[in-house]
Amino acid sequence: MPAEVSVSFNYQGKPLDQVLQDLQRRYSLNFSYSNSQLALNTPITCAANSLGLEKALQTLCRCADLSFQIIGEQIVLKPRNAVASSSSPLPVYTQTIRGTVIDAGLRTPLIGATVMLLSVEPTKAVSTGIDGSFTLEKIPIGRHFLKVTYLGYKEGEISNVMVVSGKETIVQVQLEESFIQQAEVVVVAERDKTLPQNLLISSSVHTLRTEEINRFAGSRQDPSRMAANYAGVSSASDQRNDLIVRGNSPLGVLWRLEGVEIPNPNHFTFTPNTGGAFSMLNNNLLANSDFLTGAFPAEYGNRIGAVMDVRLREGNNKKVENTIQVGLNGMEVVTEGPLVKKWGGSFLGSMRLFTFRPLEKIGVSMGYEGLPRYQDGAFKFVLPTPKAGKFTAWGIAGSSSVTIYDIDPDTTTWGKVRYRLEPTLYNQMYAFGVHHTYSNIPKTVTELIISASGSQVEATSIANYRNRTSRLFYYLRNFEKQLITRFNVTHKPNHRVLFKSGLTWQKMYYNNQEIMYQDQRDVYEIPLDANGAASLLQAYLLSKISLTNRLDFQAGLYSQRFSIGDRISVEPRLSLDYFISNAQKVYLSAGLHSQTQPLVYYEYRFFSQEKPEFNQPYNQLDFTRSRQVVLGYNYNINNSWRLKAETYYQYHYKVPVSKREGEEAFSMLNLGTDYSFVTVDSVVSTGTGKNYGLELTAERFLKKGIYALGNVSFLRSSFTGGDGQKRPTAFSIGFISNFLIGKEFHLDQANRHHLSLDLRVNYAGGRRYIPIDEIRTKNEETDKIYYDVANAYHPRLRRYFRTDLRLSYQLNTHKTTHWIFAAADNLTNRKNELYYGWDLEQNEAKTYYQLGIYPYLGYRVQF
Repeated sequence: MPAEVSVSFNYQGKPLDQVLQDLQRRYSLNFSYSNSQLALNTPITCAANSLGLEKALQTLCRCADLSFQIIGEQIVLKPRNAVASSSSPLPVYTQTIRGTVIDAGLRTPLIGATVMLLSVEPTKAVSTGIDGSFTLEKIPIGRHFLKVTYLGYKEGEISNVMVVSGKETIVQVQLEESFIQQAEVVVVAERDKTLPQNLLISSSVHTLRTEEINRFAGSRQDPSRMAANYAGVSSASDQRNDLIVRGNSPLGVLWRLEGVEIPNPNHFTFTPNTGGAFSMLNNNLLANSDFLTGAFPAEYGNRIGAVMDVRLREGNNKKVENTIQVGLNGMEVVTEGPLVKKWGGSFLGSMRLFTFRPLEKIGVSMGYEGLPRYQDGAFKFVLPTPKAGKFTAWGIAGSSSVTIYDIDPDTTTWGKVRYRLEPTLYNQMYAFGVHHTYSNIPKTVTELIISASGSQVEATSIANYRNRTSRLFYYLRNFEKQLITRFNVTHKPNHRVLFKSGLTWQKMYYNNQEIMYQDQRDVYEIPLDANGAASLLQAYLLSKISLTNRLDFQAGLYSQRFSIGDRISVEPRLSLDYFISNAQKVYLSAGLHSQTQPLVYYEYRFFSQEKPEFNQPYNQLDFTRSRQVVLGYNYNINNSWRLKAETYYQYHYKVPVSKREGEEAFSMLNLGTDYSFVTVDSVVSTGTGKNYGLELTAERFLKKGIYALGNVSFLRSSFTGGDGQKRPTAFSIGFISNFLIGKEFHLDQANRHHLSLDLRVNYAGGRRYIPIDEIRTKNEETDKIYYDVANAYHPRLRRYFRTDLRLSYQLNTHKTTHWIFAAADNLTNRKNELYYGWDLEQNEAKTYYQLGIYPYLGYRVQF
């Protein structure tokens, strides 16, 4: 700090941010401040002539109504009227803020970084230790602002850090190396809130911030439902959380946990879907995660639709803390604390048990007669060692079951129904892994992940006939498990260049069976009875190069080999980021992508009714392949507002379709959202698909207790079937719009009481469907339904509209924090259409509807 410098300036109506940049350039001053506290556009008129540094700063601060504090090499600026937390007339409850500062590329600790808390008087500052950690003690409860500086790195800021009395606040700050050329200074006020956790992702990414999963109305504390608030994403129905991204089937969604692929982590799912009714991922255990919606980098493979890259947070490594939550649908317990204190290890675990009997008691309709139950648990153990690297063990597991009753003893009401089905669905899923990170090699980090995971879907349907007899009508068992070994190497030779490569070997085992009763012929068929294994080998290499301080280039290559059919794919990926200014960026990403078909299909057999033989067309299929390109623009207007626009084009080819007459509208691009296992006996890899659209987003990050998110997406999605005819896909709904807004109210000066009100409005086009030939079906004497395949997916359901509301109250006591929340999805009780089908009892076409108003409430305590 040039303490003896003589400072002169004369500013006439110049914006404050330009004043600070001018003084920084002329006198090598280092200013630190929170953009959310300072009005940087305020015009300043002020003059000083040959004053010492402190007197010059006093003069400037008087003109700008600011106060300053010199901490080391930093000049910390604040509004003069900032009220010290200690001025509250009530005793102030305090808590600890702890965390780590890491290099954003290598994710290694930064030793000696300066962490400043700008939201208290006087400003507090600490330096990080040898493990990159820092601790700020006795911080008043409420929202706070952290500024982090480190030589050679861009400044980082974390705003709106919520400090409560019942639990320590733990944060992680990622700093990017700065790109400074001679005679040029690039001033960056904070790390962009819109940046993903994985900085190698350039485009089409949304960061799922943990507090927003709890905050957003309609999310039900579910990461999938939260993701449906972003541009280009829609859901299948109110009962399910499938992710339909840019008109793609949910079968194209990749789920990753702790850097490795896992099975579908949802309750009440079906083969081979990637969604379900409720998430197994406990929002109280999640860290900030990335959701990719297209043209992803070479690190991600074997999917063409989207990627949900989820991380579990680390537990508190200093003290034991607990969370208990109860609600209308069940309860959960979370505990965390230190593990081998001298090394800074930690443990984190949770158990949840859910039943919907309370909702049933108060008259809430679930859309069917039945009582679902589910339970799940998760854990994460972290053990950093002085020399051997960092070891992590993690896992999640859960199960769910439901039996749906549809028995009417009065058979005179059955119409064409010859039997009624009583289906039972049982799901089970688990994923466990160990993760070793080694960073003692200069400029290099290695990761080794070994995981074991599996899933089971077991569906049984009992047919109850008019004569009171019953028999097994359908049985499906889909049991899969996989062993995965993944090795990654990240090397950063300098601040301009980063390389990352990896190799993954995945061994998949399956034990599947399907039994179907052919009622007309009075025989059982077993088209699926397979027990075996397959393997998938994946490799990637990518590099990110900062060509200039304004231009970043990334190139990558992904390749995979699948043992069934010995299929191989080689896929180049690239992206360009050009910073028009510090606030504006344009970007372009493009690449090839591919995915295997769901494993359960490959051993499926179709029997001939004329000869004692069968064929297996699915094991002859190629990868479904896709060419994708994304062009985008991002404008961070200020610290609170940003605008974003993306346009994209996707061309899918070698898509499985059917050549059989009457099945011309079949395509794998239309599957993935139903509780049915659809197969066709003439499937071939000759279909195509095309998606294109425009997405516009405006977002206000939380400031002065208010946040807002609005987006609108215009999309088209089409496919060609086995007959070569082009049709819209089931997911070509035309448009999606979302509007979210929320307000925090501080009910007292000591920040003990908070009230939050959150609102969400969703308006979207209706799903497409295959119409029924009503005349033929009505005149049919049996229960056969005829479909109008020639007009498949041209008609639509009515446009979808839903309003969700959430109210939350927070109370801080001396050592405990309490939350009470109440919410209502579909507050207006609108009758949104779910699907169009045939009612065999009434012998007529019928529209079936989604859930009405869906209330839920709960209580959570942290101590």
